[in-house]
Amino acid sequence: MLRICLLTILCMTFVTLGGFLALTWYYGRTFVVNTWINGIYCTGMTVEEVNGELVRALEIPELTIIDGQGQNWILDLSLTDYHVDYTESLQIYLRRRGQASWLNPEETAEHHLLPRTDWDREKLREMVAGMEWVRAAQNQNTAVEIRPGEEGAPYILYDGKSNRLDVDRLCDYVQQCMEKGIYEVQVDQGDCYIRLADTAEDALQRQRFAELQSFCQSNLIYDMGAEQIELTPEIMASFLRKDSAGCPIWDQDELLISPGHVKEWVEQLAEQYDTANTTIEFQTTEGRVVQVAYKTYGTRLDVEKEVEFLTEELLYEREEPLVHKPAYAQEGFCRGLDDIGDTYIEVDMGQQRMYYYQEGECLISVDVVTGNARRGWDTPEGINYVYNKQKNRILRGEDYATPVKFWMPVVGNVGIHDADWRKEFGGEIYKTNGSHGCINTPPKVMSQLYELVETGTPVVMFY
Repeated sequence: MLRICLLTILCMTFVTLGGFLALTWYYGRTFVVNTWINGIYCTGMTVEEVNGELVRALEIPELTIIDGQGQNWILDLSLTDYHVDYTESLQIYLRRRGQASWLNPEETAEHHLLPRTDWDREKLREMVAGMEWVRAAQNQNTAVEIRPGEEGAPYILYDGKSNRLDVDRLCDYVQQCMEKGIYEVQVDQGDCYIRLADTAEDALQRQRFAELQSFCQSNLIYDMGAEQIELTPEIMASFLRKDSAGCPIWDQDELLISPGHVKEWVEQLAEQYDTANTTIEFQTTEGRVVQVAYKTYGTRLDVEKEVEFLTEELLYEREEPLVHKPAYAQEGFCRGLDDIGDTYIEVDMGQQRMYYYQEGECLISVDVVTGNARRGWDTPEGINYVYNKQKNRILRGEDYATPVKFWMPVVGNVGIHDADWRKEFGGEIYKTNGSHGCINTPPKVMSQLYELVETGTPVVMFY
């Protein structure tokens, strides 16, 4: 009986050991219970079977290449014979965990394994090199050239030597990224660009561009009185002779100035600032707006002298700004867009009233008597100026010789003077008992006005 029990125990031991060895052998080549890899239930499956499932479940990734401008370019990796294989990862996992974990299945869990990837390197290289932006980069001009620029920069230096895309480096960089499992490739983060060596012509263009930059930064300022006009790079560039492409022309080592272009600019300046023989809207003291024509007063640039000055001055280099007052054929008492300024005499002949403004402040406001309207001696309208000042002058005409103490002529023989023979001023006296055309002023006020007014002061006369 004892022998039968021992024999039974021995048989059960052998059966158990055999079962253990069988399971150990089985799970040495298959995956244990509750094994999940990359979302695939792998229990009882071999490496080959799991690999097949994982390969079928994996979608081929897209390769995104981001160029230097930030634009995305998508490449289809299936065209490169792209494929994956998990065999090596599965075998390593099975060796490390398969045999040791089948007795404790509750300890197993979801695992994520990376495959071994492979593709046809030559096909990938052809796809990368064939991208539109890569071909465009390869076809870019390799010269160094001066080209017309945009607003704020009249010229730019196109540098075809710097930042050149090297296709071989780009292809190598893409391959390296994919080998690391990186499928979004930033080209700017790789060493994909090179610089080409300058030719003698390239070096000359760089030198000329530096000279052009220096020329355009002229430090020349036009003093127009109330305004100053800086000759900006755009203005300076407009003075140059240019070829059909709009680029400056050199005579050996010297930039060529176009006198015609200089004249065009000066004429535009004159058109903006010249007031002689023009008409303006004038705001009267009483609040009316009247049209008044410039007669003897006004500003007119001397265009010929300015063209000569600029043509010679433009090529000089200077460290400090040159503030230039232009030459005038006729210069007003005040310079600027408003050449009447804030110091002037206003004669409102319709109201028979005269005002004197000094630096914007009205210092004199007085009734006057102007030319006799009934006899046709109307005081002329227009913008004139005090062109002389005299004391104790005898005013003479065909039928009169009148002494005055203060005389300020403004246009021809018409002027502003005292009239001690008059007891009344203003109103409608001028219509029937006016002057021969002059502006009769109360003596006391005239003496004050005479001391205040400078020769050249504008006189605005209107009805």
